[in-house]
Amino acid sequence: MTFANVPDHNELGTSYALAGDYYRALTEFSHAISSSPRDAPAYYNRALVYRNLQEYQYALNDLQQVLLLEPDYAQAYYQRGITYYLMRERRHAIRDLSTALLLQPLDIQFLVGRALVYIDMEAYHQALLNLDRAITLDDHLAGVYGAYDCRAQAYAALEQFEDAVADFSLALTFKPRDVILLNRLGASYTDSGHPEHALEYYEQALAIQPTSAFTYNNRGEAHRLLQRYYEAIADFDLAIELDSSLAILYYNRGLAYDGLQLVQRAIADYTQALTMDVSLKMVYVDRAAAYAKLKQYPDAIVDYTQLLAEDPGYIDALFQRGVMYLHVGDAYAAIEDFNHLIELKPDCACAYNNRGEAYLRLRNIEQAHRDCYHSWYLDDTHVDHGWMAHWVDMCLHEPRPELPAVLETIACAEPTNYAAYLCRGVAHLLRQQHVLAMREIEHALAINAEDWGAYFWKGMICVSLGRDMEALFSLEQAVQAHIPTVLLSPLNWLKQDHSQFYEKHALAYLQRI
Repeated sequence: MTFANVPDHNELGTSYALAGDYYRALTEFSHAISSSPRDAPAYYNRALVYRNLQEYQYALNDLQQVLLLEPDYAQAYYQRGITYYLMRERRHAIRDLSTALLLQPLDIQFLVGRALVYIDMEAYHQALLNLDRAITLDDHLAGVYGAYDCRAQAYAALEQFEDAVADFSLALTFKPRDVILLNRLGASYTDSGHPEHALEYYEQALAIQPTSAFTYNNRGEAHRLLQRYYEAIADFDLAIELDSSLAILYYNRGLAYDGLQLVQRAIADYTQALTMDVSLKMVYVDRAAAYAKLKQYPDAIVDYTQLLAEDPGYIDALFQRGVMYLHVGDAYAAIEDFNHLIELKPDCACAYNNRGEAYLRLRNIEQAHRDCYHSWYLDDTHVDHGWMAHWVDMCLHEPRPELPAVLETIACAEPTNYAAYLCRGVAHLLRQQHVLAMREIEHALAINAEDWGAYFWKGMICVSLGRDMEALFSLEQAVQAHIPTVLLSPLNWLKQDHSQFYEKHALAYLQRI
């Protein structure tokens, strides 16, 4: 065999690699290395083939050999950095990419590569510094290397959605048929609160790739946020048909069913999502809320307990579990949760307000009084807090002359709130304006026909109007709705002006305190 007939293994290996025939490429590059053990390009090329085959350690070994042979080979440092990035060894990746940039400070590909790793590390500002420099050096070449896509991802993570949308749009000018880019642009619109603008990009993505489960999922999310729940469910159904292994699809469909108040179906989907992936913390949150809607409070408690087992400082789960304990009548457990919450967040007005209710259920009206007033002190714009503080006060003291005006002022913070109608209703009752009082309480009942507050005060007004049977019916409804018995104390007001009703009926209720 003459020298001219010896095959060029590097050339053959490169042609096989470009054709995607990686195993033949490996054979050729290995022959090249056997023929010439100091052939750095052969090691380099074989490393890239190993990486395409996800044989990362072999790729690292070959790149190390390249650098032993050519210590200043910047591209080898770059490729080793990218290999480390694919292995999730981010610190090693940054070290190699930074070394490559020391050797070639103006290399745009190196800058974009390092930015990609910084994004993976959630070091978004450092990523932006690299990307801005790359784009300044050569905006077109930077775009070819994906700088706009990377910068848009960083902006989106920082919730700078206008900048993200602008950069994803620029990235699409380089890759107009990139389905992932189209989805990312749509997601940026969705995350910025404009899901209506996202839909056209999902439509474009589906026209290019009609079998993309994640595009159907994203379009479904946009429809759901636009409250087009049936369209959302249709998209999630299609996504599940295409890839039933994705737990997130069942979760998102559950949210759409929840939007339609099809709570049982929502719970079924949430449960399926958790069966497939127990790490989806947000599913426990929404399933617990769905259980609460169905008044399945023990089931909700189980879900909140699961969340708190993983994160004992999860404030919202602590609060909600405390509320669930109130619903099932476990005031001590509720107080324990609210105590823990207050330790973590001392200015949480709602925790004090709800702990106040728990103390009411334990007939500890003095502590309830302190908690309810403190909740109102922390947040005087919250009508519920101000109202409850004053109702408890009315249980302990005779109403002060200025109380009607105080209650009306409290109601002004949220005039259409359920508690605002109670404030105004009781203000009218204290002024002996019974017809006006009844009108406000009826408005409250139209908003919430399950709460004990409006029933109790309707009973009080009915007594003043001489409608004793209706008063008894309303008071009984308040009791059946589990009013804390200490809040029945204003029935003592009837002793002087409505002594017959007081003796015959009110005393029986007061004896429950």
